[in-house]
Amino acid sequence: MALIDSGINAQHSHVGFLAGGVAFSVTEDGIVQMHDDYADRIGHGTALAGILRAKAPRVELYAVKIFPDRLAASITSLEAALCWAVAQRMNIINLSLGTANADHRERLREIVARANAAGTLLVASSPPERTDVFPAALPGVIGVAGDDDCGWSEHRYVAGDPIPFRAHPCPRSLPGPAQARNFHGHSFASAHVSAVLALLMERCPNLTVSEAQEYLKQTNNHSET
Repeated sequence: MALIDSGINAQHSHVGFLAGGVAFSVTEDGIVQMHDDYADRIGHGTALAGILRAKAPRVELYAVKIFPDRLAASITSLEAALCWAVAQRMNIINLSLGTANADHRERLREIVARANAAGTLLVASSPPERTDVFPAALPGVIGVAGDDDCGWSEHRYVAGDPIPFRAHPCPRSLPGPAQARNFHGHSFASAHVSAVLALLMERCPNLTVSEAQEYLKQTNNHSET
């Protein structure tokens, strides 16, 4: 699985080990640079990795860093990271991010089509009911939003929503600060769903996006209160 985010701290107790990593940046004149400094200086990617390691402990996790010091990146960096992950034949790409810039829709749609053809599942986060957050709202992408009513081990399906899946919106608890002071939001929900699909792929390595979506619908396990 490729985790495209702020990098990963492999020494963190919630992560343990990585299969590898890479980072992308863009120079002032628009040249994409690839290097191996995937250290996480924000903590966001590491928190996502902690979810994946807790739920899918055998996942071969690759850090793909596009956020160097804040949670913002150019479309060029994102495009380079996605293309790299597809070319490396990653089974799953987790994107706990998105863009509402309509100018990027077509560029991302083309990459999604390439990922689908290569057999790579793309799981992306977005607020619910949004048709304008990409790539989560694009066909061929498993769009996920956070839901405070979903417990750690729950996910649910919302028929008719362009972002049809819901999951827990928090990372693993930390031993010191209260969870309310930890990360929280839609971006963490996609990692919970990516972990579910990683476990499924251990049994079904040739899983297609339509099969993954149907599995998530059928295993809807949110308990209504």
